[in-house]
Amino acid sequence: MAQRRTPFGDRARYWFDSTLARGASALVGWMALLCLAVVVPASAVLVWTDPGAPAALTDRLAQVWHLTGETLRLGGATDTPLRVTMSVLLALVALLYVSTLVGLITTALTERLTELRRGRSTVLEHGHAVVLGWSEQVFTVVSELVAANANQRRAAVAVLADRDKTAMEEALSTKVGPVGRTRLICRSGPTTDPAVLTLTSPATAGVVLVLPHDEPDADAEVVKTLLALRAALAGEGPRPRVVAAVRDDRYRLAASLAAGPGAVILESDTVAARLIVQAARRPGLSLVHQELLDFAGDEFYLIGEPALAGRPFGDALLSYPTSSVVGMMRGDTLLLNPPSQTPMAADDLLLVISRDDDTAWLDDCAESVAPT
Repeated sequence: MAQRRTPFGDRARYWFDSTLARGASALVGWMALLCLAVVVPASAVLVWTDPGAPAALTDRLAQVWHLTGETLRLGGATDTPLRVTMSVLLALVALLYVSTLVGLITTALTERLTELRRGRSTVLEHGHAVVLGWSEQVFTVVSELVAANANQRRAAVAVLADRDKTAMEEALSTKVGPVGRTRLICRSGPTTDPAVLTLTSPATAGVVLVLPHDEPDADAEVVKTLLALRAALAGEGPRPRVVAAVRDDRYRLAASLAAGPGAVILESDTVAARLIVQAARRPGLSLVHQELLDFAGDEFYLIGEPALAGRPFGDALLSYPTSSVVGMMRGDTLLLNPPSQTPMAADDLLLVISRDDDTAWLDDCAESVAPT
């Protein structure tokens, strides 16, 4: 049986692909031939259609070469063959130098942009919020932080997770929406590595939040993150406030030991279950919880008021015209609605319900209360 002949187009394409597979030298050669195939005929047309072109063929060919040399930056010298060769050589050296320089600059810029896209630069912020970990909770947490920072001029939220930086930014932009004045910064890397945690500058942060991810080993990952955070903050001076969430009560003690003194460890599933039961037993209570726990409308704030030191708690109830005092924090003990005769110390914090953290100010409101 006669062998079927391969079409010429397929054989030509195969030969062309084979030459390109030889490397950069073949690619440069093809580019040179392509440029000459376009520039030389176009230069010849310009010379032969020029009314002022010389009549002699050699002079016209020399003019074609001159136009070709100017177009391809090859010098275009038309004297003796030696001068033409040297002109082409110098032009090629200059072209090689410029191409190499452009290539080096392009490579350096590409590497720098790639590094920035990977999120490996250190955050230079102070008083910012750091969120460690990635789950569905991160969108609610970031949204609430943005709402809380609405009245701040230079607020920032840094999110660190073992995910692609661009993917995190796109997800947050889609689900959180406009962030107003708050700067949203994403960094990529494992949260269990102390060296990676320093990218978010936790030592200068105002608060660090550790979130459990959506995998089965989420609580163990939280404990490892807290240990890494403690190692990253070792010898860094005052520690920021640390708040972490676990889903299983069995990990709560381990998380508390890993975080160190002063940290707050929440068992998120248990807290959510208790709120659900309360909302089921008292219809409408969920709206109260939402009003007090989110940053839309009024919410809880802890404020210090040394001017009320030594006075009874009852005086604080009548000292804030735009806020409601509901309790006080004495050390690590929260006193909700204590007796009005309870004296207040200089380091006590008042628990108030206010529009924002800067809308609670002192004023005498005793005249607004009807006498009994």
